[in-house]
Amino acid sequence: MKNQFTSRIVKLTFAFMFVLIASSCSQDDESMDAAVLAKEINSEIAAKGAKMSIAAVETFTVPNEVCAGDATDFCFEAPIGTNLQVQQWIAGDWVQVYQISKSTSVNTCFQLTFANAGAYQLRYKIGSGGFTEVPVTVVNCGGCEESFNYVSNGGGSYTFTYIPAEDMTDAELVFTFAQGSYVSGLVGWSTLGVTMQKTMNLTACIAYTWTVLLTPNCNGNSSQSNLWTDFKVNNVSKKNTLTNIVASCN
Repeated sequence: MKNQFTSRIVKLTFAFMFVLIASSCSQDDESMDAAVLAKEINSEIAAKGAKMSIAAVETFTVPNEVCAGDATDFCFEAPIGTNLQVQQWIAGDWVQVYQISKSTSVNTCFQLTFANAGAYQLRYKIGSGGFTEVPVTVVNCGGCEESFNYVSNGGGSYTFTYIPAEDMTDAELVFTFAQGSYVSGLVGWSTLGVTMQKTMNLTACIAYTWTVLLTPNCNGNSSQSNLWTDFKVNNVSKKNTLTNIVASCN
């Protein structure tokens, strides 16, 4: 009887130890599974972070200062192997000025030269997306000389061009069209006697042009009529050595 009791105790002890061992193994397996899962999650997060990082560096940089007549660097920042394009708005159409189907560096630069000061429009494309438009302001970095002239377009049409050497605020511009010639084309200008006047802000080295149609007044006995005789800025004549514009009355 005693031996049977002892045998039962031994069996119960072994059974209890087995349960403890099994429980321990289960906990170890769960710990291992949790560790593997955490590693996979971290790897996925890192991969997504890398993709977001790559997308964040797709940029096109326009320099703050672009000088007329100087070759200027324009730069992309995008992953290697990216299709890069730049187009310029010229005479009513988009003209391709740069393209590389697969970039070979993260930073890709090219040069553009704008001959004259003024406002220009570019648009760029990175990868398979659409185009994005950006403005470019070109200035005369080396300064310029003041100038004024005119050209005949034929048929009584003339284009006057004035380039100031310095910025002017509320500059008073005055055209003198003598002998009562009929003038059209100066929209927004006021008429005072034989002059047409306007007050406006002027930017240094920017070309201002006005195209007018001049029709002579031939009511008198003269064989010709003076159409234009002077142009003033802030009461200072800019005519220099230019001759009067005259038209025959015959």
